[in-house]
Amino acid sequence: MNSFYQSVFDNIQALMRAGRNTLARELIEQELSVPYVPLEISKRLENLLEEVNKDQPAVIPDGAARLDSLLKGSTTAKEKAAAILQSLNLRNYHDQVQQLLDDPDLLDEFKGELIRELIRQRIEEPFSISKDGLDFEFVPSLITPDYKDSILVQVRKLFEDWLGGSFVLSEDFAGQLLEQEVLETLPFGFEDVDPRSLAASIVRLVYLSMKDEPGWQSFAKEHDLEQTQLYPLKIEKRGE
Repeated sequence: MNSFYQSVFDNIQALMRAGRNTLARELIEQELSVPYVPLEISKRLENLLEEVNKDQPAVIPDGAARLDSLLKGSTTAKEKAAAILQSLNLRNYHDQVQQLLDDPDLLDEFKGELIRELIRQRIEEPFSISKDGLDFEFVPSLITPDYKDSILVQVRKLFEDWLGGSFVLSEDFAGQLLEQEVLETLPFGFEDVDPRSLAASIVRLVYLSMKDEPGWQSFAKEHDLEQTQLYPLKIEKRGE
């Protein structure tokens, strides 16, 4: 094993020994999302991820009463409940998660964070949700995690190729917008999406956030994106 990956594993294991599992998991998923991770490294990272997920606390330190109170409160209180649940072993909180997924006032972003956590913990029980005019059930363990989704891996590689050396655009900002789009989309995935179309739409949104439409036109021409059909981003439609 080369020194870079040895350092990564040392950092992950140090975080786990210190009980900082959330940071450990973020580091693991960050490495798994990088294109072209060697197979033996990927398998070891996935084993560590499974170990981290198993160590999620089974109960809330402050007691179930606090969670129940938040679930019955305002939308802001329910957002706090969603954040608390993400730090727990969700196998023990099916009904509470389902209650939040059923709440029409809770934003899709918060529901997406819960669904992503269900997927990460490989929960095998079905959940139901209403989304995009459809009512359906999904089983979290059957959904590909975002860090392993081949389309999203390709999109991140395009960000790296297009923005890695840019002094104007932030590859990190593009990645943050992509993560928000993933959360808004879950439990649906991106199987039939053209990665180039999705990446271009995100970069366009970065330019628009800077009120630089001419900059986007120039970027599209430079990277041969002028004829690319843009992907309709959910995050761009928020608030409509």
